[in-house]
Amino acid sequence: MKNSTVITITTVHGSKSFTIGQFAKNIMGYAVFFSFMLFLGGGIFVYMLSAKVSDYKDIEEKYHRLLATNSNLEMNINKKENELGEIQEKISDIETMIGLEPKEDFEVGNRLDIAELDAQEKLLMLRNIPNGSPLNSNMVTSNFGWRENPTQESKQFHTGLDLRATINTPVYATADGIVEVARKESKIGYGKLLVLDHVLGFKTLYAHLNELGVKAGQFVKKGQLIGYSGNTGISSGPHLHYEVRYIGIALNPKSFVDWNLKDYGRIFEQEKKVGWESLSQGIKWQWTLLKQLSSQKEQRLQASLMSNANYTSTD
Repeated sequence: MKNSTVITITTVHGSKSFTIGQFAKNIMGYAVFFSFMLFLGGGIFVYMLSAKVSDYKDIEEKYHRLLATNSNLEMNINKKENELGEIQEKISDIETMIGLEPKEDFEVGNRLDIAELDAQEKLLMLRNIPNGSPLNSNMVTSNFGWRENPTQESKQFHTGLDLRATINTPVYATADGIVEVARKESKIGYGKLLVLDHVLGFKTLYAHLNELGVKAGQFVKKGQLIGYSGNTGISSGPHLHYEVRYIGIALNPKSFVDWNLKDYGRIFEQEKKVGWESLSQGIKWQWTLLKQLSSQKEQRLQASLMSNANYTSTD
């Protein structure tokens, strides 16, 4: 038959023939075509799926790496937060130590700047204004003020503080200064005598000494050995007579002997004859000037080093 196809199938039992018409051939062709396309599509789908799986694995690996990185960052952040907390606690301790009220709502940098300025001001004040005892001990035998004079048996105003000291007890400067007086005469008044001239209008006097350790015009530092206590001049026994004066006015030395960084503010209430506010401003100005000079010096040094480096490189 025209447009027909005969298919013969032979077995042991014989042969059988089948005639397939054009329509059936078309159906079979379409079936083969669709099977092929299905197979091809399946292959493409499997390939694309494999690529997606590979991409997913890459994404999963990146995700786990990001998780690990994030975990490390969180640990570092927690560590830095703990360190910052410790720093803030130390700053608070420093602020408390130097007499500042802790300012926890301020940034760390600002708190450090304020603490530095306040600490430097206080250290400069305590370096230049008499404070602490001129002896290793401060046992008082006669206070500042009116008293019965032990050598003249009359009531007189005692302008200093008598501190118990055996002969040749070391005596130390209570602030930086210049030796204004170094008197070696031992039989009159205060006997062997030292007067130190400090900045900001203060002077200290050390009387009845047995031996002088410095000369007039010499610069001395706070805590430097300047002489030895004795019983020279008009004295009822071995001791050190110690005075503090401000622009010629005798002040109670006990307030200055007890003055230190821990009890820094107490003296401002005890000694009203001193213009503490203006002195504080003067000290701040000195510190600011010193920082400016130091900064300018550092800038000139860096410029000089860079100039020398450039000169060397062109040789």
